[in-house]
Amino acid sequence: MKRVSKLSRNVSVAFLALAVCALAAGAEEPEALPVLNHLALVYREEADYGKARQIAERALGIVEAQELTETAEGGNVFANLGGIAEMQGETAAAKKWLGRALEIRERLLGPAHPQVAELLSDLALAYSMEGRFDTARGLYRRAVSILETAPEAKNGALAAVLNNLGKMEGQEGHLKEAEAILRRSVRESARVFGERHPNTAAALGSLAEVLRLRRSYHAAAVVLHRAEEIDAASFGADHPRMARDLSLEAALAFDRKKYADAEAAFERTLGILERSLPAGHREIGRTQANLALVYWRQKRLAEAEEAYGRALGILEQTVGMDNPELLPVMEQYAGVLRARQDFARAAGLDARVMKIRVERTLRRAV
Repeated sequence: MKRVSKLSRNVSVAFLALAVCALAAGAEEPEALPVLNHLALVYREEADYGKARQIAERALGIVEAQELTETAEGGNVFANLGGIAEMQGETAAAKKWLGRALEIRERLLGPAHPQVAELLSDLALAYSMEGRFDTARGLYRRAVSILETAPEAKNGALAAVLNNLGKMEGQEGHLKEAEAILRRSVRESARVFGERHPNTAAALGSLAEVLRLRRSYHAAAVVLHRAEEIDAASFGADHPRMARDLSLEAALAFDRKKYADAEAAFERTLGILERSLPAGHREIGRTQANLALVYWRQKRLAEAEEAYGRALGILEQTVGMDNPELLPVMEQYAGVLRARQDFARAAGLDARVMKIRVERTLRRAV
C-alpha cells in the first residue's frame, strides 16, 4: 500500500521550486540530500520509477562520496532505493537496500521506533513477494506491535502495515483473518486520512479483493465502487492505481462468468500498465496471465497459449524461475498446452510445478 501521508501528491510549489533549483545547480553537497530524497518520493508516488531511481542514485552518490552511509539521510537513501526496487519487482535488490536502511534506523532510533516499523513492513512485502510468507508475517507482526504502542505513530503507518498484512493473509487463503485485518485497516485509514483519501481507497480495494475471494460478490462490488470513486477523483486515468481497480473489476466479472466484461477490463488494465511501468514489470505479467485465463475459459486456445507464454516469461524474470507465484500460471498454461495436444511442453511445465511444490514443502518443514 502506498503511503501518501508523509508527502502529499499535491507537493507545494515552494518545495518543487527548491528541488528544481537544487538539481539545476548541480548541488552535490550533503545539504541537497533531503531535497533529493523527498523528490524521489514524489516520483515514486506518481509511479515514475525511472526518475525516482535516477534521483535516488544521485543521492546515493553523495552519501558514498561524503561517507554518510551510516547517517539518517543515508538510511533514507537506502530506503528509497529499496522501495523503488520493490515497486519494480526486484526483490533481491529491495531486500538489500531495505535491510541496510533498517540496520541504520534501529541503531539511530531504537528497535521500537515507528520509522523502524515502516521499514519492517516494506521488508516484509519483499519477502512475501518471494513467497516467504512466514518470514514476512513475523516482520509484519513486529511492525504492528510497534505502531500499536508508539504514541507518535499517528501518521497512518499502522493502516498501511495492516493493509499489507491483510493482503498477504488473503493470498495464503486465510480469508476470515484477512477480512478482519483489512476492515481494521479501512477504519484506521478513514480515521487518519478521511473517508475520501487515496489511502482509504487502497484499503477498500484490498478489502474488496478478499470479499471477492470469499465469494461475497455484491459486498465486494459495493466496496470496490467506493474505492474507484475516490481514485478517479485523485489520480489520472493512466495511473497504476486505476489499473488496480480495473483489474479487480475484471476479476469480479470473471467470477460471475461475464467473460466479455472481464476481457475488456483486463485489456484496459494491461494498456495502463504498459504505458506506465517498465516492459518487464511483474504486474504486466500478472495481467497477461489473467487475460490468458479469460481466453482459455472462452476456448480461444491459441490466444491463451500466446498470452500465457508472455506472462510466464515476464514473471520468471521478475520473481525467479522457482517462485511459488508461478504455480497457477504454469498449471493453467500446461492445461492449455494439453488441450492443444502439445503434451511434451505440458509435461515439462508439470515437472517444474512438482519441483517447486516439493521444495516449498521441504522449506516449510525446516
